[in-house]
Amino acid sequence: MNSLMNDDMVKIIRNGLSASQHPKHILVIGAGLSGLVTASLLKNAGHRVTILEASGRAGGRVCTLRSPFSDDLYFNAGPMRIPNNHSLTLEYIKKFKLPTNVFIVEVLRESIFFSSPAHFYEITGGMDLLPHAFLPQLKTNILYHQKMMKMSQGENRVTIHCQHQQTAEFTSFTADLAIVTIPFSTLRFVKVEPYHSFSYYKRRAIRELNYISATKIGIEFKSRFWEKASQRGGKSITDLPIRFSYYPSRNIGANGHAVILASYTWADEALIWDSLSEGERIQYTLLNLSEIYGDIVWSEFVSGTYFSWSQYPYSAGGFTAFEPGQELELYPYIPVPEGRIHFAGEHASLTHAWMQGAIESGIRVAYEVNRLP
Repeated sequence: MNSLMNDDMVKIIRNGLSASQHPKHILVIGAGLSGLVTASLLKNAGHRVTILEASGRAGGRVCTLRSPFSDDLYFNAGPMRIPNNHSLTLEYIKKFKLPTNVFIVEVLRESIFFSSPAHFYEITGGMDLLPHAFLPQLKTNILYHQKMMKMSQGENRVTIHCQHQQTAEFTSFTADLAIVTIPFSTLRFVKVEPYHSFSYYKRRAIRELNYISATKIGIEFKSRFWEKASQRGGKSITDLPIRFSYYPSRNIGANGHAVILASYTWADEALIWDSLSEGERIQYTLLNLSEIYGDIVWSEFVSGTYFSWSQYPYSAGGFTAFEPGQELELYPYIPVPEGRIHFAGEHASLTHAWMQGAIESGIRVAYEVNRLP
């Protein structure tokens, strides 16, 4: 369906698509990373783009929380690291001149152990700097709080019916084509007209594609007491409910406040946290950490926050994870257009749960649409 290789995609990031011979009006549903990538490329190629975003911010699951933390502190509620072989993500970071630092994965306490061969990076200052870098070009094209309720297409047009998330007002938008980048978990709630404009296999993929929950808890402390216990960056893993904790890779040895990703859980282990109140989540996280570090956890605590992707209405899950057989049975039908409606998003790639997958699918669909007569 498309023969773009990785090198071709890197060239498209650097040089853009060829100028369109047949400029169109294109609706992009979702201002997550794939929607921003595809809109940016298509706008530069001469198309008119309108991005409809249900929430009040761009970036989708690339989300960095800065509240309730002290100045300049934050934690990444979505993606937190970039493998060194994710060339498309790194190419956009280079294009936008975003600062990066090494993301420490393993702390080697003894030289006889070898760390994993993959090196990771993070964007210094928060991962949301990547989606925000698209906004100077696209801010006039994004309509916020517009949640898609229904899609209808005819021979020559496609209409997207939205409900404004603050005023509850209904509005419809009509264009030549639509590119749907929202997760299939949320697309299940959208009415498609006429019914048979989507193939049986596409409907099945939308209905059955598996999404995994993911939950993160960020805690601010007055000092980096974990570094005194030889945890300088990297992660700790326990069988306590918090499971995975990640420690800051930057400013190791510095004085003053710092935020740790105190708990990262996914699948069923994430769901148990959803049963708790906000206060209980922080309390149990501190209780778990105190089993590792002792009572210093309580005296150094400043504040904390929590993000559950399965409770977030605009993603209804953390990321795509094929159940057995789904790659063969469902995936071939996911990226395929249905009439005037095209598809992108991490689920429309095979690089699930990474920004690379969203970017890759955004480039693919822009290339596909730009070549249409």
